[in-house]
Amino acid sequence: MNAALAKAQQLLLDQNERDYLLSQVNSAKEELRAKRKKQLKKDTASKIKSLVEEGKYDKQYEQSEEFQQELKVKVRELLTEQEWRRRKMQMRISEEEGRLKKDEEEQKEMWKRKREHEEEWEGTREKRVSSWRDFMKGGKKNKKGEIRPPKLKTEDPNKSYVQRPVKRG
Repeated sequence: MNAALAKAQQLLLDQNERDYLLSQVNSAKEELRAKRKKQLKKDTASKIKSLVEEGKYDKQYEQSEEFQQELKVKVRELLTEQEWRRRKMQMRISEEEGRLKKDEEEQKEMWKRKREHEEEWEGTREKRVSSWRDFMKGGKKNKKGEIRPPKLKTEDPNKSYVQRPVKRG
C-alpha cells in the first residue's frame, strides 16, 4: 500500500504527469456532461427544470455523490485505456526493434558468407588457372580407343588413295 502511495505522490509531484491526469479528469467530466445532456433531451421534465434553474441543476448534479462515483469510474476507465494503449505501443516498438536487429544480423551474416565465398574462390584461383595452362600446353588429347586414319602424303608413288582434284592454272 505504501508503495502505491509513494508512486501516486511521485506522479503528482511531476508537473507533466499531473497535467496529464488533470486532462484525463477533465475529459471524463466532459464525457459525463455530454452523456447527461443526451439523457436530459429524452426526459422532458428534467429539461424544463434545467431550463428554469439555468445551470443550477447541472452544478447540483456535478456535486452529487452519483456524479462523483461516475466520474471515478470514468477516470479509471480512461486511464486504464491509456495505459493499455501505452503498453501495446511499447510492445509494438520492442517487436519492431527486434525485427530490425534480426534483419541487421541477417545482413551481416549474408555479407560474411559472401566474403568467405570470395576468399574461397580466390584461394582456388591458382588451381583453376594452372589446370587451364596445362590443358593449353598439352593441346588436344586423343581419346583412348579412337583410331585416326594416317596422314596421306602427296609424294606417295602408289596413290592408292583418292585424291581431290587440284585446280591448276
